[in-house]
Amino acid sequence: MLNKLYILLIFLIPMVQNAQVDYDTEIQPIFNSNCIGCHNGGDLSGGLNLTSFDGVMVGGNDGLVVIEGDHENSVLWQKINSGEMPPGMNDLNQTQIDLVAQWIDELGGENDCLVFENPSQSCATTNSI
Repeated sequence: MLNKLYILLIFLIPMVQNAQVDYDTEIQPIFNSNCIGCHNGGDLSGGLNLTSFDGVMVGGNDGLVVIEGDHENSVLWQKINSGEMPPGMNDLNQTQIDLVAQWIDELGGENDCLVFENPSQSCATTNSI
């Protein structure tokens, strides 16, 4: 019986480690709780709208904040990792920061392609800054 459990765990652990982050259920709630007080549809601090996936991916006044597949060079991750955002004593915890990093890195998959209402924005333009 114990051997069967070990075999089951051998197959399940890689599946859990490779689980993709779901934007709607894991990332947006972080933004809702910590960011949209300033980065919402009515008050776009820095021109950045964090109320939706499309808003995040469009970026802010200074351009894109997420570089697909590259969290370390994504302004969004840099700001939350440094504690600069959210301002004050409202820093995200390390688990939240790591989750945002994983989500950004997963965006770089070869099958990922963002579709925007503005046709000038495409996978080619969102992958390069």
